[in-house]
Amino acid sequence: MTRRTVRQVQGEEMMEAMYPLTSYSLHSSPPLPDKEAWKEVVGQRQGVTCFAAFEDDAAKAVAASTAMAQNVRGALYGMGGIWGVATHPASRRRGHCRELMAHLLAAMHASGQPFSGLYPFRESFYERLGYVTLPQIRKAVFAPSRLAPLLEKDLGGEVELVPIGEGYDAYLDYVQEMQRHTHGVATLQFAARASAGRNRSWLALAKAGGETVGLMAYDLQGEKETEFNLRAQRFTYRTSQGRYLLLGWIARHIDQANRVELWLPPFELPETWLADMDVSVERACFTPMGRVVDVAQIGGMRTGPGSFSARISDPLCPWNERPWRFETAGDALHVHPAGQGDCELSIQALTALVYGTHDPGDFAFRGWGSPSAEAQATMRAMFPRMLPHMHEIF
Repeated sequence: MTRRTVRQVQGEEMMEAMYPLTSYSLHSSPPLPDKEAWKEVVGQRQGVTCFAAFEDDAAKAVAASTAMAQNVRGALYGMGGIWGVATHPASRRRGHCRELMAHLLAAMHASGQPFSGLYPFRESFYERLGYVTLPQIRKAVFAPSRLAPLLEKDLGGEVELVPIGEGYDAYLDYVQEMQRHTHGVATLQFAARASAGRNRSWLALAKAGGETVGLMAYDLQGEKETEFNLRAQRFTYRTSQGRYLLLGWIARHIDQANRVELWLPPFELPETWLADMDVSVERACFTPMGRVVDVAQIGGMRTGPGSFSARISDPLCPWNERPWRFETAGDALHVHPAGQGDCELSIQALTALVYGTHDPGDFAFRGWGSPSAEAQATMRAMFPRMLPHMHEIF
């Protein structure tokens, strides 16, 4: 009889469990990725928690999380970023992934990470585990020639260009400052210096008055010297001047690149930046998802006036399953155990409220609860709709 066990793995044991499973499940094959190169990249990650499911002594499924921090409605929280979820084909559909996710969520709860995020292989699978779909990172594609009018303007300031490894401290300072003001932004708690040190991106820093007001991390790829794709996976700015300095920098590549690809937050409207942009917008990568892991620890975020109580259902995280009172005091959310709930909400409903992705009127149609019209009005006042942007891709 097969003996099934789940336990945490670390170090070399983690590497040996993860390499064949994630390489087969998450990459093109054959051949599998070079093992030593893979181990070098994964071994540089810090703050990793990994669980593996074993059948007898063979690892059949793995799942990992990395310690991160996330801005949720103006407050910073610990977050577990899920990655490396993989199962051997012969062991799929046996509940391994669900069991591993339960262990990871329990570890996040124990380590004080009240939120979790991931990029799913299939959204519906993780929605059943309590996650809610967040807005997609958008990819804007256009010809650099559309920015030609900016070459005739005095934009003020300047753009400094360095390999990202050399400018990583400036990049990190900027992103951490951006995170403090941008809902949904998640960053690694341990900086990815080793990855940046490989210098696979250029870093363009838009500066005005000695201050960095925007940045763009990009590469140029192509086979002919005048037919390059300028791809920027990071394009962010603090001021309008920062945005147009960066766009002006792209315009300087009109005779080098024939295509621009900018990865943008969901609230960006690139078609409005200049007349005749002729921009196409599509999904840039997997759609992010988020989840409340620990209801008791989500207080402190900025909320509107009001209070309500709800019994939260969360089978995967039993510490959340009870009535809770949510109330705003001094513009901040306070969460307390309650004697009873005015309504029933699933953990998906609470997550959707917190991130601002759904109106409470949606809950009945999604199977997440049926709050009264009065309760819905209170929820809207406390948790107005927002567009979270996860930023980090992991």
